[in-house]
Amino acid sequence: MTVWQFLRTWIGIGVQSVGGGSATLYLMRRAFVERAPIIPMRDFMEYWALSRVSPGIHLIALAAMLGRQIAGVRGIAIAVLGMMLPSGLITAAMTAGYGAIRDQPLVARAVAGMGPVAIGLALGTTLVLIRATARHGRRAIVDWAAFSAVIAFGIVAQPQPIPVFVASIAVGTVLLAGERASKSEMPMA
Repeated sequence: MTVWQFLRTWIGIGVQSVGGGSATLYLMRRAFVERAPIIPMRDFMEYWALSRVSPGIHLIALAAMLGRQIAGVRGIAIAVLGMMLPSGLITAAMTAGYGAIRDQPLVARAVAGMGPVAIGLALGTTLVLIRATARHGRRAIVDWAAFSAVIAFGIVAQPQPIPVFVASIAVGTVLLAGERASKSEMPMA
């Protein structure tokens, strides 16, 4: 992938990612794991997990990590600017436009319908990522059981995110204690 292709890819992600986190995560995975398999799925998932630990906006951290892995230090700038500039401009334009039409009944109904769509997209993306990274055999049963337990717990208890995050780290550490990390791709010149 040339630098210009890399920039075009990130601008494409930035233009399409106005819908939020799940959409952006899906676009990144599709661009760098599926379409142009530059990043192995396991590495992508490790970068996503690391970005969730970082303070600030997790998708910007993920973009920076992917940019660094693919194109070195300049890849960080390309990834972050390519993703943020278009989506920021579109968001500003949409916010100004929404201010003019927000009291219309049709707009209120459209906004009310966005919640279920966002939940469906988040669950769909989660399932795709789990299917791609779940282990095989008996260990897959543990992975799917853990995923099901977390979803059920989240629905029933609606817990605070920090304790869930800490518990997830502990469970993941125990379940993945013997796993080997995959070899990362080399950055492009």
